[in-house]
Amino acid sequence: MDFSAQSNISFIKQKIDDLERMTDQDNPYTRIVFSEKFYEARSWLKSEYQKLGLKVSTDEAGNLIGILNSKTDTDKVVIIGSHIDTVPSGGRFDGIAGVVAALCVVKYINENNINLPFNLAIYDYLGEELNDWSISCIGTRGLIGALNEDILSRSNSSGNILKDEIDKIGGNSKSLTKPFSMIKNIVACLELHIEQGKVLEQKKIDIGVVRSIPSISRFSVEVNGQAGHSGTILMDQRADALVTSSEIITFVNKLALRLSKESNQHFVSTIGKINVHPNAAAIIPGKVEMTIDLRASSKSSREQYINELEKQIDAMNQNGSCKIEMRNIAFAPYVEMDKELVKLFKISSDECGFSNIIMDSGAGHDTAHLSRVAPASMIFVPCKDGLSHCPEEYAEISDISKGTAVLFKMVEKLASSSQN
Repeated sequence: MDFSAQSNISFIKQKIDDLERMTDQDNPYTRIVFSEKFYEARSWLKSEYQKLGLKVSTDEAGNLIGILNSKTDTDKVVIIGSHIDTVPSGGRFDGIAGVVAALCVVKYINENNINLPFNLAIYDYLGEELNDWSISCIGTRGLIGALNEDILSRSNSSGNILKDEIDKIGGNSKSLTKPFSMIKNIVACLELHIEQGKVLEQKKIDIGVVRSIPSISRFSVEVNGQAGHSGTILMDQRADALVTSSEIITFVNKLALRLSKESNQHFVSTIGKINVHPNAAAIIPGKVEMTIDLRASSKSSREQYINELEKQIDAMNQNGSCKIEMRNIAFAPYVEMDKELVKLFKISSDECGFSNIIMDSGAGHDTAHLSRVAPASMIFVPCKDGLSHCPEEYAEISDISKGTAVLFKMVEKLASSSQN
């Protein structure tokens, strides 16, 4: 088997190009979950499943599934999955590469009449990217029973309720209060993804075998001051919410810089979303809403960060002219990938003749949630300059093809071990 053969490279390129065209025309590459373009991409993927002879379904969490049934009577399943939604002005490869790689694996299995001792399922996990409901990984959180009523009842900026959107796309939000029963039949959850960092590219390594994914915390911060005329309110009379917010932004950046050096582990924090009200040139900002994104491999560093930030906000509330409220809106704990699958991924990479390293992920992924309930692991392929979540995101098709070869080798090895 040679997944770097021209037919496979052409297949991968064609499918990525197909999805590239399903974007907001004025804002590429944008395909937000539940949007018109997302529905269009879902219809395309259903068609791709059908071309491969897969049984197509949508589960209660809204995940789109294509199953290649084993000729053996079994409920066991190996999942290869990722996602086709994007962030606003995102890239062509984040998530997409993993779904296309899964299609390519099934194509090869069909062409070579390979019978597996388990069912093989391709998953497009619903809404992996952080969205207007301030929640990521909707589909995998639903699958493991991690979507509570508070989350499901959230409204986005247009007033749409999350559970209604899940139901509309074919899910059943009333069934998401506990883990799915099919979990007990999962042999392995596998995922290919672009690295979204520079390690593989700089070291000229083909495959990154992921051993851990950091905790991800998100906090909403609301700063309430007093709007007023920018020309008449004197400087020492102001309660400028944006000025106070800038102090928080600076504090967060300095704190994260210090703790990342002290912990010597993956530790990053970002304020990337800010809404200023009323957002007019001649009005003092009266209210600012921000979202803090925190990712940490060290539990103690995460706790230290939160403690110091809360103390800073308390001090600013006591001494400043604005009122600040911070609220925890999402948390996904640090996880380690299944050690046996990590070992098997490395062996598979070695046997394919590809250079590889064991590494930690800096980003969150659906596989992190699945790893809490089933054996799970993932691999990275290089991306140019480590750029992701932006239109400049790029990965060589040949690198994705190498990762696809490793995915197939993993399926082959899992099949062999299942028969022993």
